Amino acid sequence: MIARIILIILVILTSSCNYEKSKTSIIFGIAQKPQNFDPSMSADAASERINHLLYSYLFQYDDTFRPHSNFVSWKYEGNLRYIFLVEKNLPFFSNMDQMTADDIVGSINFLQNSKTSRYATELSIIKSIKLISAKEFQLTLYEDDPNFLSRLVIPIFPHKLLKKKHNFSIAPIGSGPFILLPEKNKVILKRRADNQNIEFIEIKDPTVRALKLIKNEVDIIQNDLPIATVNFLKAQAHIVTQEKVGANISYLGFNFKNEYLKITEIRQAIEMAIDKKAFIKYFFNEKTRNANQLFPPEHWVHEKIPSSEFNPQKARDIIKKYNGGKPIEIVYKTSTDPFRMKVATIIQNQLADIGINLIIKSLDWGTYFRDIQAGNFDMYSLTWVGIKNPNMYEKIFFSENIPPIGLNRGNYENHLFDSLIENALSSNNWSFAIRFIFDDVAFIPLWFEGNVVSHTDKIRFYDLRIDGNWKALENIEKL
Repeated sequence: MIARIILIILVILTSSCNYEKSKTSIIFGIAQKPQNFDPSMSADAASERINHLLYSYLFQYDDTFRPHSNFVSWKYEGNLRYIFLVEKNLPFFSNMDQMTADDIVGSINFLQNSKTSRYATELSIIKSIKLISAKEFQLTLYEDDPNFLSRLVIPIFPHKLLKKKHNFSIAPIGSGPFILLPEKNKVILKRRADNQNIEFIEIKDPTVRALKLIKNEVDIIQNDLPIATVNFLKAQAHIVTQEKVGANISYLGFNFKNEYLKITEIRQAIEMAIDKKAFIKYFFNEKTRNANQLFPPEHWVHEKIPSSEFNPQKARDIIKKYNGGKPIEIVYKTSTDPFRMKVATIIQNQLADIGINLIIKSLDWGTYFRDIQAGNFDMYSLTWVGIKNPNMYEKIFFSENIPPIGLNRGNYENHLFDSLIENALSSNNWSFAIRFIFDDVAFIPLWFEGNVVSHTDKIRFYDLRIDGNWKALENIEKL
């Protein structure tokens, strides 16, 4: 009832600040605007999703999170050598050049060798690239990798523009289903098949986002919505709401240089103090699932392990062993998003109950993410979007991947785990590594947040995807 009253009041308050709306565009209200249109550098979720609409990727994942390609077929010849055959009828880039094997090989070379490439580590396993003919190329590896094809989920650029050092972050040239229109202070994609425009409007507050949908100021919103807002939208006659299980995992990360967080028992106490079931029941849609590892049950590498217990009394007993009679202080960083702040505040209250004084520091997204990348935190919360390769366990927990070399931003070092990872990389059996990270509480998996989309009844053919991507915009229509 209170949520409903708040929504009604906000309808009145926002009536005078409408967004200008194109009659021909489909307006997509999003929580965070994309930061970069160069997929070799993008890291935030919005940029990742936008760039999958602007560019074609050499490989993609199927519903079981295994890689497949629309552009090449392949065979493994032994001796760490793969042969790739380029398919006919490759797509055209938005500058009207048709994709060729040169573009694929040039993109691999660029992404492997660029200092700013987020794919460089993934592709460092490639020893040599050889263009055999206009329809065939060869990749030779330094070492065997059973999941090598997963490393090739990479964007394809026009090689001629790569040679000219074209600035893709400002003027993206891809072969995906959309092109970016050159609009200042706006993000508008034009669908190449029929010239349908999709305009992305940043509306950080989820309640305001929902209100603008109700008032037909936006046509569609997806995810980052509290349960009260979702339920309110379901009650609107002209709003259609869909829900689906999700694969993106929300989690808490630790800095193992912290004098307390480096202690396994304290991390276990923090996990036992967080009532994940209550969070899911009262704050998320019904498709949200408890998480105890990086990958959801649909993934081929998922392990059947028991969820951690909620036991605040046991957690209190552990903290008493270490706090010297006064609360342990830990700084917790999060974004300024209102919903994420609410989650942080509840976690703060639950940890206070066991003797931990959690100091919340909320930052704008850019500053927040830079701090995470730099390892400037005690604890933080994030959602990993689009991770599908089990080698993510190596990237974020292997001791040799501590920045600036890799993504082990929390400085986790455990030589037993390193040996388990090395075995997993060669055998493709990830069970022991996954279970070790679970037992050692190297991070706290929270939940696989369920996907939810709400749109006006004039919108058709939008189909939610398990990883929350926006690929359904390829088919969306507005009556």
